[in-house]
Amino acid sequence: MSGATYNGVLVSPRTKSENRARCAEIDVLAPRQRELCSRSRHILDVVSSGASAGIDECQYQFRLRRWNCSTFNTTDVFGKILDLKTREKAYIYAVSSAGVMHAVTQACARGTLDICSCDTHVRAREPEAGFLWGGCSHNVNFGGVFTREFVDSNENRRRSDGLMNLWNNAAGRKTIKETMRLLCKCHGVSGSCSIKICWRTMAKFRDVGAALKEKFNGASRVRLGRKHRFQPLDRLQKRPTRKDLVYLEESPDFCEANPAHGSLGTHGRQCNRTSYGLDGCRLMCCGRGYHTIIRDLSEDCNCKFFWCCRVVCETCTRIVEQHFCN
Repeated sequence: MSGATYNGVLVSPRTKSENRARCAEIDVLAPRQRELCSRSRHILDVVSSGASAGIDECQYQFRLRRWNCSTFNTTDVFGKILDLKTREKAYIYAVSSAGVMHAVTQACARGTLDICSCDTHVRAREPEAGFLWGGCSHNVNFGGVFTREFVDSNENRRRSDGLMNLWNNAAGRKTIKETMRLLCKCHGVSGSCSIKICWRTMAKFRDVGAALKEKFNGASRVRLGRKHRFQPLDRLQKRPTRKDLVYLEESPDFCEANPAHGSLGTHGRQCNRTSYGLDGCRLMCCGRGYHTIIRDLSEDCNCKFFWCCRVVCETCTRIVEQHFCN
């Protein structure tokens, strides 16, 4: 049976036809995304899981800040914050792109997708002394190319916000490659390490999200200059590299609810009374003050395991103080 090839992998006409029909029913996909969706019957599930991981990571990294990466039960997911060209939007696009790339690359390694596999090119590199290439190196090149074609396909390259999104999408993917590491396993008699087999693997996505959070803190405000190229807003500021996040507008303070800006405000948010950081009551509550609630918290304690097989716990009660913004 003959078939088309995608990135050197044969895709049978039957599978491609079935996937095309399924993908064509999804209105939110752009034409190029529908084409990519048809390549493998599992690809849309993988992309969806990667996008979901990006949302979860955004909410984890910003859980202690005024803007906590709120989501809404709408097709916009992140709400009106995406209408602004701020550093928050930059992070959302970067972590979402990285999430899809991470999921696609992992699916390649696990054999979930029939359009890719492990990275075999890494074995052509001369290894450092003391180890041999082996195992399944993560195919970040395929993951990056596929994600770029899928995620970037709906952006308008003639608009400043489209160019900003493309830049930050790429920065998210570059962060995956920056945080890759070498993983090794020893082989030998009686636990010796006479042979060490190594392969390249992606970092945990939590580490990728943290690296992007650092880039968020150091993001560069830019303007669109000649030839549709970004330039620093301040001439004394260094030109951002392709690894950096960029934004075009300053962020609102997120202190008060403002639907037009996607801000839910910080009224009622829990804060840390003893912290001088962004999670502290002084900064989180924007100077409005806070109130304290004292609660009795019951939890299991002094648990003991009895053979076989049950665990018996006592119930302990402790008094906790919780602080909330006015």
